[in-house]
Amino acid sequence: MTTRPVFITTRRQALGLLAVGGTATLAGCAADSGTTVASAPAPAPTIAAGARTTARGVFEGRSDHVTTGHASVIFSQGEVIIALEDDFTFDGAPDPKVGLGNGGFDPATILSPLRSNAGAQTYALKAGLDIGKYNEVWIWCEKFNVPLGVAPLVLT
Repeated sequence: MTTRPVFITTRRQALGLLAVGGTATLAGCAADSGTTVASAPAPAPTIAAGARTTARGVFEGRSDHVTTGHASVIFSQGEVIIALEDDFTFDGAPDPKVGLGNGGFDPATILSPLRSNAGAQTYALKAGLDIGKYNEVWIWCEKFNVPLGVAPLVLT
């Protein structure tokens, strides 16, 4: 039996499709228009044994910045975690934040200031955000309102 990519619009659809062994590509509608700004890093969430990586992407630099490595979406004990993996590197900039997007950055999705310019780090999805609406992880300079890097996500 062969499987074909399926476009999904909600996390529930993605989870249902993945649970039966299907493949999918993240897609969705526009995010909420409100803006929430994180002033300090939230505590880093812990990834529990048995957690499942459901999407992964490779960073590409933006605005003449060098951003490399992988980002993942992980479901761990009922929590959605955005993970920048061990190979993540960023050349630095003022006020970098981690957020999400779908064909562009959504300021309402800012999760936290970037904790480090290199290495593994985790960020919890904010309450009320539907991960199924987003298909990109962004590093964003809030001070100058410019992109620093983006990782387009593909379901795993």
